[in-house]
Amino acid sequence: MEKTSLKFGFIILHYMALEMTKQCVNKLLENFSTENILIVIVDNKSPNDSGKELQQYYKDNKLIKVILHDKNDGFARGNNVGFNYLKQNYDIQFMIVMNNDIIIEQKDLLGKIEEIYQEHKYAVLGPSIFAPKYNLYQNPGPLNCATIEQTQKFIKTYKEYISRDNRNYYILKILHYTIFWWAKPIYKFFKSEHSQKRITTSTEQKKQNSTKTKSNVTDSVLCGACYIFSKDFITNREYCFDPHTYLYFEEQILAYQCQKNKLSMLYSPKIEVKHLIGISTEESEIDNRKRYLTMWKENIKSAKYYLKILKNEK
Repeated sequence: MEKTSLKFGFIILHYMALEMTKQCVNKLLENFSTENILIVIVDNKSPNDSGKELQQYYKDNKLIKVILHDKNDGFARGNNVGFNYLKQNYDIQFMIVMNNDIIIEQKDLLGKIEEIYQEHKYAVLGPSIFAPKYNLYQNPGPLNCATIEQTQKFIKTYKEYISRDNRNYYILKILHYTIFWWAKPIYKFFKSEHSQKRITTSTEQKKQNSTKTKSNVTDSVLCGACYIFSKDFITNREYCFDPHTYLYFEEQILAYQCQKNKLSMLYSPKIEVKHLIGISTEESEIDNRKRYLTMWKENIKSAKYYLKILKNEK
């Protein structure tokens, strides 16, 4: 059976944050509805039924396909659902895989994607990604993938975070509920410690990335919030992201696999997107401590898988 020709396919992974996904999609429709596009929204089994709401909301729009996935499969496998749908059903030139908190305001973005491809024949293209919340540019990333030693240190650091957090948290909880009523303000302060760490980290990143990189950068690690995959990538890959991770380290794994398979990665300042960081995570994990524990644990799992890849290659 002959596949339908499609120039641009957008893949947007949705979980819980209904209004954010609508804002993301409606901006695409506003800018590109006359182009040869299809927007695929993959709902990662949102428990608030917002996937079904999106399906109903866009049911009459032929430019949008809403897929209700049967489980919350995480970042990599969730996006792979959209990748597989487009690859199996369309003869497609480019896939734009983006978070639902990415906003595209650049009206000539699709034209620029083609123009840059004609010049550089990239497999993966990374745009300039600006996060206004932190005044931070997220691309390009490191020029080299993390080494075995760096990854081991990363795992050790996150294990220490979890160990220290659990110890302090339960000591303060016992003090508050069984002995000292005055421990409550200390307990509250400890809970806010996570957000203070996040602010500190972001401040350090600001100093490094407060200005936009104005020239092309080849084969750096690119930010996972928005990737553009050309047909060179699509035809050579069984999946979009390695399906062995649930959350985190997808960027390092993808960069390493592309380098190994000689699939070129390119950062270009000619295309720009805005990243409204963290909306889905914040809505699905209201409790600050629980959110950070989840983040640390998933980082460790994914880093261990990346480490396994590196060691098997030696």
